[in-house]
Amino acid sequence: MMGTDGWYRISLERSLDARKARYLTRMVGKSADLIIGMCLWQIPGVAGVLACMFYILTCDAFPGGRSPGKWITGLKTVRLDREPMDYHASVVRNLTVIFPFLLYLVFAVVPFLSYLSYPLGAAVLLIEAYLGFYDIDGQRAGDIIARTLVVEFKQESDANPVSDRRA
Repeated sequence: MMGTDGWYRISLERSLDARKARYLTRMVGKSADLIIGMCLWQIPGVAGVLACMFYILTCDAFPGGRSPGKWITGLKTVRLDREPMDYHASVVRNLTVIFPFLLYLVFAVVPFLSYLSYPLGAAVLLIEAYLGFYDIDGQRAGDIIARTLVVEFKQESDANPVSDRRA
């Protein structure tokens, strides 16, 4: 009988229909998504904060598992069980990314603790970056928890040289 770790490894190997995403490409895609989120944060009042957090939590559930940042960089998020990306998986996957924003909001209410929000948030993001870089499968903590993987998205037209494509 195989333990859960063995099942996870076999599932991960079978889920790799495409090449895992390069680390720098993932960072550029996530940065683009965070820039979009920070633009939404500028909406006045609580609506901006909620719009930013909602976007960051659910962006990987956009059609095909492709947030705008992943679309720009040619990546997509896939679930290891081969089911399509949904909002639940996206929220679970991005809870670790939204954590610094939540810390900022909580510590903004308690002013004497506000100095802790930046180092704690930075520590969480550094751990995420470390795991994404050093994990053999390129999974950060959110990916491991949600059982997802970011892969390169190859379109049908990518197989044809640019000179052979017709408009």
